[in-house]
Amino acid sequence: MEYYRIDPRHPDKKIVKRAVEVLKSGGIIVYPTNTLYGLGVDAFNRKALERLFVIKQRGVHQPVSLLVASLEQLRSLFARLTPKQYEHLLKLLPGKFTVLAHSRFRENLTYLAPNTQKNAAARVGFRVAEFALCKQLCLQLGTPITSTSANVAGRPNARTVQEVIAQFGDRLDLILDAGPVQDVRGSTIIDFTKNPYLVMREGAVSLSELKEKLPDVSFKKRKEQFQVTFVCSGNICRSAMAKGILNEVISKTRFKNLIRVDSAGTLALAAGPAHPLTIEVAAEYGIDLSEHQAKPIDAALMEQSDLVIALAVNHFEFLRDRFPQHKDKIVLLKEWHRRTKLANPSVADPIGHDRSFFEKTFREIQDEIKRILPFLFSEVKKFMAYHEITLEA
Repeated sequence: MEYYRIDPRHPDKKIVKRAVEVLKSGGIIVYPTNTLYGLGVDAFNRKALERLFVIKQRGVHQPVSLLVASLEQLRSLFARLTPKQYEHLLKLLPGKFTVLAHSRFRENLTYLAPNTQKNAAARVGFRVAEFALCKQLCLQLGTPITSTSANVAGRPNARTVQEVIAQFGDRLDLILDAGPVQDVRGSTIIDFTKNPYLVMREGAVSLSELKEKLPDVSFKKRKEQFQVTFVCSGNICRSAMAKGILNEVISKTRFKNLIRVDSAGTLALAAGPAHPLTIEVAAEYGIDLSEHQAKPIDAALMEQSDLVIALAVNHFEFLRDRFPQHKDKIVLLKEWHRRTKLANPSVADPIGHDRSFFEKTFREIQDEIKRILPFLFSEVKKFMAYHEITLEA
């Protein structure tokens, strides 16, 4: 194993030449990026790639990003970028980002992000070199090099080359040591094949910082669960019932661990339990609301919700007026996907009424949730496709 100290911004030409020779011979090098140390091999050398996957203990279907000298090198080799995407990338790169873009190849290779959807186009994950060292490696080699982090899969990111050696031993061919890295979070990963762009991982650049760089561009952060939030007035009757009913329904489906259900109220009331009759009626249907705590709807809950279901017209109007940026995710329970127009599309508030009214309200909400269930599951499947989530059989 060869070892060299190097300044990545002003690299020694002889050291760069030697590193390129190692890459051309199918070797594995360790080199500094603007985030972590990377493991580099010739991206077009299949044997070198296979060796990389073995020493990193990485599954062959897991994506490995590439380092390119420039966006132009990327486009000339395999990436397909629209003019708008190219314009956005020029504002981000070079930077502490890994970007997924469409590839001109029909099939994914082992170093390309894998398809999880049938008939999905192949993609390539890439970084654009910021340090002079990284740029010269790509240009002198003539092809991209891999840019996967220099750690064994599942183990912490390495801060120093000594930590890299501790993980890989003598299985590396050449190490370029630029000293300790300052931040071990890694790059921020953005999927430009999604609309809106999907932040797969927040790394050295936060989502808020990303939005500052591209203020007119929409981004979403990758999520593992689809969240439904029901909203009524005080969150002690109708929305509490709806939350309990939907939770009970989805507990018997394959989506039970994928859908998260919450509820809130439009009134800023003090936290407290559900109405006693709400708890009593729900219990008759096997639904336990004894631990329910009412809360008001707020910006954070609206942001994390994927579907917000209002129980009455006044709640629907309140939400769209208060949170206009989320209007596309706000629906009215009795109107959503209903073909016929209702004279009164609100679920009446049972507060002040007797037990029979609470029972009627519960059954009305239950019937409506059964009606919308196919449409809800349709939205969940779209969510799964966008976030590339698969469920175990």
